[in-house]
Amino acid sequence: MNRSRTPKPVSFLLKKNGLQQNTNLITKLDSLLQSYLKQHNIAGCRIGNLQNGSLLIEIPDATWQLRLQFMRNDILSLLRQEAPALLKLKFSVNPRLKELADKPKRKPRKHIKPASKMPNDVAQSFLSLAENADPALQKALRSLAKYSK
Repeated sequence: MNRSRTPKPVSFLLKKNGLQQNTNLITKLDSLLQSYLKQHNIAGCRIGNLQNGSLLIEIPDATWQLRLQFMRNDILSLLRQEAPALLKLKFSVNPRLKELADKPKRKPRKHIKPASKMPNDVAQSFLSLAENADPALQKALRSLAKYSK
């Protein structure tokens, strides 16, 4: 056999295996699911996998599982609008989702250390400078000298 060993584009491989279409469908289903769950104040869930008409929904902890079981028919009806071949929903607890949700989205601000009080000799230097300065500078130097220990 004379097979070509040239690299193939990723999009070609995804289409060949049917994964490209599956990925687009999962993305659409996930956005529908997120908008529905947002109305019910449920956060942290995501679509895990779509295989043979069965959709896996990952949840961060088991406390939501019972509530989602009650909402199963509504969710299935909603998602069937986008994927009519969808037959059933499965729920699976994925603790890593809770870890991802708990992480802060922004970097926390660095703690700003308050200015420490200045030594008395520095304060005395400011006061002695203030004696011969113009009135505006004199006021500022005296104000700085108040921050002594």
